[in-house]
Amino acid sequence: MQYQLPIFENLCPGWGAILHLGIRRAFPKGSEIISLETLVDGVYFVQAGSVEVPLYTSHGPEKVLFQVGPGCIFGEISCFAEADLNEASVRARSACVTYFFSRSLIEGTIASQYPHLLLELLRVLAYKTRMYTVLLQDSLAGDNFLRVCKMLVYLVRYKGLELAPGEKQVSFQPGLTQQEMARLMGVHRVTVTKALSRLKRLGILRCFSKRRLELLDFPALLRLIETD
Repeated sequence: MQYQLPIFENLCPGWGAILHLGIRRAFPKGSEIISLETLVDGVYFVQAGSVEVPLYTSHGPEKVLFQVGPGCIFGEISCFAEADLNEASVRARSACVTYFFSRSLIEGTIASQYPHLLLELLRVLAYKTRMYTVLLQDSLAGDNFLRVCKMLVYLVRYKGLELAPGEKQVSFQPGLTQQEMARLMGVHRVTVTKALSRLKRLGILRCFSKRRLELLDFPALLRLIETD
């Protein structure tokens, strides 16, 4: 349940122990790290900050497929599934520090001396596959209100928050704006705003901003998605 929200962190902790083998690369916020035309011959480990992987469509809003934060790797799909053009690009969501590991290094030194790191790489791919499955199911359902409800539940679970028996309210700093949630869902912000307004009328939500998300009745939110 934890990683059904398309934000990935701390899935590759072992790679942090071999930073001396990688090439340190720092990127300012908003800079493009991998373009659609970039030939990717390695993977990036995020030490600090975060990146996002946007998909550019010919119509409708830009969709952010997922975000990658500290302790996780990106670029593995473009590296090992070669193509003339990448399906998506990668840009710095915030100022970030990464370490680049070339494909030859992975297939040589890392595979022979640090084989357990390949299992972490496999774990990343498994979580992303699960994420795509969940997002496909949600998009086929066609009910954006329920999709927003599920994203809120996933966000609570992702933050590792647990309510005591009988407790209803939960409040925390999501680190995610309504606009960013809309882009992760591939919908317009007004769609998310309308869903949040409905939740407020139902007495489930009090407020949602990047710095504060306050749910008044989390069990009621769970019941909404369980009846889907």
